[in-house]
Amino acid sequence: TAYASRCKEASKRQGIDQLVEELASQGITATSEQTGGFTMCAYMPLSDSRYIYANPYGAGLYDAEGFLSDIVQFDEPSASAVASAVAQYLSKEAI
Repeated sequence: TAYASRCKEASKRQGIDQLVEELASQGITATSEQTGGFTMCAYMPLSDSRYIYANPYGAGLYDAEGFLSDIVQFDEPSASAVASAVAQYLSKEAI
């Protein structure tokens, strides 16, 4: 569909595809999702009510009520640094 095509193009242009690949290289499953207005993010569900949204500038923790806290934020985009920070956060959460 045209909508799916626009989402796919936006995900690539905004660096989300690269971030999803970087997360996968860290063993983290993520999908590209639209958060509104063709603003894309990498989505990582943690439980029924908690999840991580990320883009090449950072990542945040959310629950059913909304934003909880930043995991990491950068002034310049770096998909590999965001992926590494998310992996580090998830390894600490598993303890």
